[in-house]
Amino acid sequence: MYMELFPPEIEIIRKRVKRMTLRIRTEDECVICTIPWYVSKAETLEFIHKNKTWIEKQKQKIRQLRAMHIHREKGMLLYMGESYRVVAVEHATMPGIINKEEKIIISSINTEDESQRKEWYTLQAHSILPPIIDEQARLHGFAYKKITIKHQKSKWGSCSVDGSLNFNAKMMITPEHVIHYLIIHELAHTREFHHGEKFWNLVESCCPDYLEAEKYLRTMGRVIEI
Repeated sequence: MYMELFPPEIEIIRKRVKRMTLRIRTEDECVICTIPWYVSKAETLEFIHKNKTWIEKQKQKIRQLRAMHIHREKGMLLYMGESYRVVAVEHATMPGIINKEEKIIISSINTEDESQRKEWYTLQAHSILPPIIDEQARLHGFAYKKITIKHQKSKWGSCSVDGSLNFNAKMMITPEHVIHYLIIHELAHTREFHHGEKFWNLVESCCPDYLEAEKYLRTMGRVIEI
């Protein structure tokens, strides 16, 4: 087997899919091309070339959105849609104490260490999400098997056929109404395992302002970074 060499700005993913698809990774504007395993390099490059205009438009959108984004500053953490100043205390716990009124977090976290930031968001997600999920499941009559929380590059959440829910710890950066929507979205899949009309009607009945949350995820949600 030999290694196919593509330009560094292109990442190829071979999978058991029926057609070629494209997306642009927000972090570095890399072109991600998913292709069936049998498609040749020449066919792949031709497909990318034919979609050059679309690719450039997507990159421009990402740059515009990034320009709108309030980036995390040194000594700060983005939490539930707002910026918090971190007071570093060596003997404090990693999750720390969150003062929502003064927008202060007292924690042992080193905010300049990405791995520690990921750990912090994961700890917050494990603490905050399960009670909300339980409450919404009881309120709307949903049943789920288990909850998994981890960091993912693209998906905010997913629901397996057995009712197991998976959430991205990164959602702890988003505003509360977005977190609520993401939970309802995946719970709704335990009853309607598709994105058809019945699914969206169910989502709307449980989360009337879901379109506002969807708009956030399509815009700011594409560029927020841990």
